[in-house]
Amino acid sequence: MIYVMSDLHGCYRKFKQMLERISFTDADDLYLLGDLIDRGDEPIPLLQDCMYRSNVYPLLGNHEAMMLPCINGLPAEATLENILSFYTEDGRAIYHDWMHNGGTVTIKQYLALSAEQREAVLDYLREFMLYDEVEVNGERYVLTHSGIENFVPECPLEKYPFDAFLFARPEPHERFYSDRKMVFGHTPTMFYAPNAERAEVFFSEDYINIDCGAVFPEAGGRLACLRLDDRKVFYV
Repeated sequence: MIYVMSDLHGCYRKFKQMLERISFTDADDLYLLGDLIDRGDEPIPLLQDCMYRSNVYPLLGNHEAMMLPCINGLPAEATLENILSFYTEDGRAIYHDWMHNGGTVTIKQYLALSAEQREAVLDYLREFMLYDEVEVNGERYVLTHSGIENFVPECPLEKYPFDAFLFARPEPHERFYSDRKMVFGHTPTMFYAPNAERAEVFFSEDYINIDCGAVFPEAGGRLACLRLDDRKVFYV
């Protein structure tokens, strides 16, 4: 079976609960559509779990895109107390933006790792893809973190700029491909007017938004998992 989740945001316990819920095995495949980190309690344990699973395929989200330049090149002696001294002025601006967007727990847990563990996490993040394409039971899917900004049907995926896959906010009525479904997260579905504040996977004619706000339980958010084989949805 082929499963898709998005925007786990450090909700490691929910992730493990979901794997039990879907009876995930080594014979299955799981695509994670970005934003594994930040805001939640256990972003680094979640990353470390996924990096040792050969059948889990992560895509880059905007939060990983903020994290990468902040940890790339950090020396082993970097700590929370001295980290800003290792950045340029532009680097400090990126770091502060990351912290403003929920990176505090992530950087604390990252800096608590050994030098070898830090390098392993960094190498893993560098492997995250911007998009992927899969075919299941004759149905074609394009997987991205946020949809595609300034979408043009004739434009090959490799021709879009980097940010196009990270910051799009498609409207409920927005159209994409006619011969395949776009699957993404990034925008919690309870903020879509047609969903009437319900944390449910949103199916439109051309796309499927699976971000149900797992890290926002106070707003009714929950983790969703879509099984592409039959488009069944699971919630935790």
